[in-house]
Amino acid sequence: PDYWSHHADRYEWADLTPGGDGHYTADLAFGSEQRYAVKLRLGEECFYSGYLYAVEEDLIPLRPFKGDTHVHTNRSDGKDEPFAAACAYRAAGYDFVAITDHGRYAPSVELAAELNPLADRFYIMPGEEVHPKGGSYFHIVSLGASHSITEVFEQHPEVVASGIKEILSTRDLSGLPDPCAAAYRIYIASQIRSAGGVAVLTHPFWEADGEYNMQPAECVYHMRHSDFDTLEILGGNDDTGNGNNLLEMLWHQERAQGVTIPVVGSSDCHTVNVWSDYDHFNQQFTLVFATDRTDLLTAIREGRTVAVDRRSDKHFRCVGDYRLVKYARFLMAEYYPAHGALCAAHAAALTARDTDALAAAETAIDAHDAKFYGV
Repeated sequence: PDYWSHHADRYEWADLTPGGDGHYTADLAFGSEQRYAVKLRLGEECFYSGYLYAVEEDLIPLRPFKGDTHVHTNRSDGKDEPFAAACAYRAAGYDFVAITDHGRYAPSVELAAELNPLADRFYIMPGEEVHPKGGSYFHIVSLGASHSITEVFEQHPEVVASGIKEILSTRDLSGLPDPCAAAYRIYIASQIRSAGGVAVLTHPFWEADGEYNMQPAECVYHMRHSDFDTLEILGGNDDTGNGNNLLEMLWHQERAQGVTIPVVGSSDCHTVNVWSDYDHFNQQFTLVFATDRTDLLTAIREGRTVAVDRRSDKHFRCVGDYRLVKYARFLMAEYYPAHGALCAAHAAALTARDTDALAAAETAIDAHDAKFYGV
């Protein structure tokens, strides 16, 4: 007997209704928020088979923004010119990228001023990686702040010293391996937040000079006290996967205890040349679910994010809230391959600064989105 024949009749076929302009509609009811297979047939012949995703109402106005929140250029220790790096990201299907050069905020602002007016569908987010001298060794990423946090340390050392002293006197950091380092991290994060930015707890398990960038007890402390807005749970500085694995397990452990902190994935890219020693370009990134690009920082703070570790269009791992991960996996498989191809044309127009080609590429992207989302 054909044990699978009954599957074809599991659901009733719905008739399509002509809607004009060559469009057809059908009223379908879905049992839950998930991916569904869709088949179209003419008579008894099936001529199309694909997938759609049914979402609850709160996800309808949100769109996925693929972005990298930790990128270096040759304005610090990276290899590539900022504009060339940004165009390479766009060609790989990115909707935004944060330039976070070491101790330098200006390159991101300069690139944003140059590129953002050219492209309505691609956004440069200002940022920097902060690690001032003193107070032990640590790196903190600042996203979207209104000014440089590094310059606060350089121009107002007495204010910084006073702020560190106050934290040490008001916070009980005595049980931590390095209370001074913890105080510096707390101070930097507070400065980022005061400047309207997002403070990222960055690669705590990165091995620097033979030890972790941050002791696990310190990482747990910052997570439990909500000192940071988001956690870089998947990072490109991890060649073996050791640090990413440990941090993800630590994050799950703390979630089980009721601790909540949003997550991002980022490449910590130092060059877009994938044949280099820093071969992390387009491997780790974040999907941010936002209404538009003005909502990106709020979406990150609210945890509307999924961190992705990508090896190919078919092989990738997503970390985050289960509901968004489920949606993100569908998008990675069904939406982003075509979106990436359209973005490649957009990147070529950006590189050439061809306004007509830019408009045509953006129209094609909008058309793809309209077909894909339907609402």
